[in-house]
Amino acid sequence: MIRVLVVDDEPANVLYADLVLRNAGYDVLAAESADEAERLAREMRPVLALIDLSLRGSSGMDLVRRLRANAATRGLRIALYTATLPNAALRDFMAMTAIEHVIPKPSEPSEFLAAVESALR
Repeated sequence: MIRVLVVDDEPANVLYADLVLRNAGYDVLAAESADEAERLAREMRPVLALIDLSLRGSSGMDLVRRLRANAATRGLRIALYTATLPNAALRDFMAMTAIEHVIPKPSEPSEFLAAVESALR
């Protein structure tokens, strides 16, 4: 079973992702903070992390930088799970941190799953 880490400080977004992913057969981990996400990524070794850019405390961008800097999590596949529209700065950040996928919020379940499956390839 493929393990996916969902990082979002909005419980409704976590619940939505959890329901859609579990119904599709994924094992789901959830984190509401960057610190919790970093710990889960190291300890539970998910294949993919869906990270919101707007986290309380530490931003999603900071979390991505920390994950990429740690040898244990450097190879983790990451997709941004965000309502932020891609702009030049975000595209530059994605290029620098080897992120190829943005999963928009909100998304229909079929679109959400298609984006997750694309990020896993």
